[in-house]
Amino acid sequence: MKRAVNLRLEESVIITLNKLSDELHTTKTDVIEKAIEFFSKENRLKQNGLLKFAGKLKSADADAMLDTISRDKNSKDFELDL
Repeated sequence: MKRAVNLRLEESVIITLNKLSDELHTTKTDVIEKAIEFFSKENRLKQNGLLKFAGKLKSADADAMLDTISRDKNSKDFELDL
């Protein structure tokens, strides 16, 4: 059973939603549901790239890595040695 939700969206997003709904001959609800499913799948794929190392790390090392990622997740500074 579907439940009603309230959302606040930017005008540009609403325009895009309306265009997609018309072009795909489907409901706005369907467009939003598919977008959320796609975003969720993409997010899980990124996480799986990190999780493949989980069995190779000692518990303390894994905890330290997660702590570092959590603390630094908003940091965008990095260097590339090319």
